[in-house]
Amino acid sequence: MSRNAKNFIDRLRIYVKSGSGSAGNPVIRGKGGNGGSVYLRSKEGRTLSDVLTEFPKKRFIAGPGRPCSSRRGTCIGTNAKDIEVVVPVGITVSCSNPGQPSRIIGDLDEPGHRLLVAQGGFGGSAVTNYLGTPGEARSIVLDLKLMADFGLIGLPNAGKSSLLQAISGAKAKIASYPFTTLRPQIATIKFPDHRKITMTDLPEFDPSTISSSDDGSAQPPLKHTAFLKHVERTSCLLVVLDALGFRANQHAPLRSSLACAMLVVSQLQRYALGRLLGKPMLCVINKIDLPYAQEAAEEAREALLSADYDAVKKASGLPSVLLPRHEFRFEDVFLVSAKERKNLPELKDGLRKWLDVIEMRRRQSDLDETEASCRQSVQSALKDYLPTTS
Repeated sequence: MSRNAKNFIDRLRIYVKSGSGSAGNPVIRGKGGNGGSVYLRSKEGRTLSDVLTEFPKKRFIAGPGRPCSSRRGTCIGTNAKDIEVVVPVGITVSCSNPGQPSRIIGDLDEPGHRLLVAQGGFGGSAVTNYLGTPGEARSIVLDLKLMADFGLIGLPNAGKSSLLQAISGAKAKIASYPFTTLRPQIATIKFPDHRKITMTDLPEFDPSTISSSDDGSAQPPLKHTAFLKHVERTSCLLVVLDALGFRANQHAPLRSSLACAMLVVSQLQRYALGRLLGKPMLCVINKIDLPYAQEAAEEAREALLSADYDAVKKASGLPSVLLPRHEFRFEDVFLVSAKERKNLPELKDGLRKWLDVIEMRRRQSDLDETEASCRQSVQSALKDYLPTTS
């Protein structure tokens, strides 16, 4: 594994503790100072590796409030300073107590957002019998989920990194062997009108998930799929396939590009109890410059866009345990050659078009939900005033 791959961190546990409020003074009816709170603030370009480098102990402890004093002539104690931890954009913050499931505190999806993770204690006053309240102490998890318009996924050696570099100019490690992508990476496609589309290249699926259970006796294990959390916040999934298919090892059968598409979708549907179900998907069949690849890619494209799902499953040649549990469809299928840069302009325009379509669908869905909620609220409010029908 490369040094960069080792340094990439997408999950970090830290300890946060807010300060306690100081005691008040009943003699002068003075109020104690509040303890310091601990906040997280998101910043573009920040990484969890930066947080770990700057704070290797991973402990963030705010100070207590300063008490009031008749000797100093202060009837109100001084509040302690808050602590602000700068974290990357795209963080989900959660905490858990021993023996209990984790609880999400909040998300930091945009630059500049602040999230309170440990509330400082309040200074003592007449309400609290002049006793300061204690601060909070907890262990929290910072879970990074990359934010991009498209998430590139596929089987090993499908050419995802080559495709990403070809259409965006991003520097990526390229080689003709599986497992080239060792860590998620984000690239940006820039258009002449200054429109930008972001894409993230994710590690490949484990080949063992497609080389097991060919006898149809059992479903293959779902493992090494933690990277899929990075596509939860993408607008669309971009499945990249090799036009000539994929063979997991020399003893495994050669899977056609159609079968590979079914295998990838099956893994997506099984991840996190179907959390990715319903997310829009596009497909790119790569390497059409190879001998016989153009014909194979065209056949796969026709099948993947076919309305006869049962025929598609049969044509894939996969045992039932390897097939997707739910019917699916790709919005569109593109045939390209990243190496020869063939059909890349059409792909870029297609990605832009479909991203706009998906965004319009999302806005319409939000509008429909809001309208339905408002209608239900109005009907509920008028229920007691409308005459009943016999």
